Amino acid sequence: MEEAVGAVNGFIHRCMVQPAMRKLAALALISTVTASAQTLQLNSRDILASGGLVQKQPAVSAPVAVAQPVVPPPPVAPVIPDKIQHGYLYVEPYQARFEALFDVTRILHWLNPMKDVPAVLDAAAQKALTEAVSKQTQGWCLLNAGNRPLTGNFLGASVIKGKPGATLPLEAGAEIATSEAMIGFIWEFPTPPAPDQLTVEWLGFVEDIKSLPIRVFFGPKSELLEVSTDLSKATWKSQGRLPMPAPLASVPEIMVAAPIVLHLASVIWGIAGFIFYAFIRIRQHHLPGGSLPFFFAWVFGAMLSWPLLNINIAIRTEVPPVTDKATAEKILTPLLRNVYRAFDHRAESEIYDVLALSVEGELLRKLYLETIQALTLEGREGTRVTISEFSADVISVQPAAKHESGFISECQWTAMGSVGHWGHSHTRVNRYTAKLTVMPVESAWKIVNLDVSEARRL
Repeated sequence: MEEAVGAVNGFIHRCMVQPAMRKLAALALISTVTASAQTLQLNSRDILASGGLVQKQPAVSAPVAVAQPVVPPPPVAPVIPDKIQHGYLYVEPYQARFEALFDVTRILHWLNPMKDVPAVLDAAAQKALTEAVSKQTQGWCLLNAGNRPLTGNFLGASVIKGKPGATLPLEAGAEIATSEAMIGFIWEFPTPPAPDQLTVEWLGFVEDIKSLPIRVFFGPKSELLEVSTDLSKATWKSQGRLPMPAPLASVPEIMVAAPIVLHLASVIWGIAGFIFYAFIRIRQHHLPGGSLPFFFAWVFGAMLSWPLLNINIAIRTEVPPVTDKATAEKILTPLLRNVYRAFDHRAESEIYDVLALSVEGELLRKLYLETIQALTLEGREGTRVTISEFSADVISVQPAAKHESGFISECQWTAMGSVGHWGHSHTRVNRYTAKLTVMPVESAWKIVNLDVSEARRL
């Protein structure tokens, strides 16, 4: 290959002497170079460059990949839980209920500042938390009706999932992330039927809690109050805005004859006076002053003894049999409605007094316990549903047993109500199917037996 290149270079040099030969030299050069390149597998540009005709270009080396330093990913920012502090005051006839919600993180840090807050609360941790905090928070809330302090009942603490005003049910035994957990406290206070004003005093300013907004719910309305470390009391005024509970429904009366009153003392006085006068006449004795003074004394004594030893003799009244559904429904609907009206009250004695107007005998205690359970939200006392809508349908009617007045009816009824809790409202609809025995008791219709065959929550 070197010999061929040298021959070409010599030829070119000779041709360069005579200018006329330049073109022929170029043509010959191209042909020779092409043939040589094909034979020797050379590039014609390389051959020309070796002859000095073409300036060699520096070889361009392939770019070398430069190793880049490994940049670690940015650290994940820790989840900072929201700071939660809300109070709710529910005002109802006969009761006020105060609820407070806080984020669990601050409460855990308040209980034990030296201990790290866990990322997750399991069932055991939740129980330990609620038990520990309940011992120290019972006296955080005070309530006055006007100038009269009310005796409250602390219902306890519970771990809650969700956000204020949008809480979610937490299944028993379930874990919850601490950043997503809240802890709630509930107090219950019996009040007059329609308090003019209620004053809340909050003493639970712990950690960095300097203020507590309080949403007051009364009927379908609400308004906002606030307490703080500077002013720990806030007053809500009713101004006639608190709706009163519905009155008891009117139950058809049983028309009975008035009893006969036997004035036993007057009868005894009259008989004794007659016997004495007859004895005097038979013995032919004379009364001092004559018979007229004796007669007046006898009548006067009868008048004085008239209100003494009175005995009512009842006259048996035949109660018309109830055989049609329309008549039975007129009796059963108000009786069942008044059962729920009894639970508008909060004191147990008052509930029993109203319940006894519709229920008789051993059924009274049984119905009290079952209704309390059905109306209580999430199994926690204090969050009791108030029934607002009620309807009953009588399915069948039959007379009671022989020699007894009254009737037995199969009935289905639906009760709908609502209750405010943790800043939002829960609605509950229950439907029952049962066989009821209704009897006249002391001239009034009452339920004496109830056998529930179906109970459903709609």
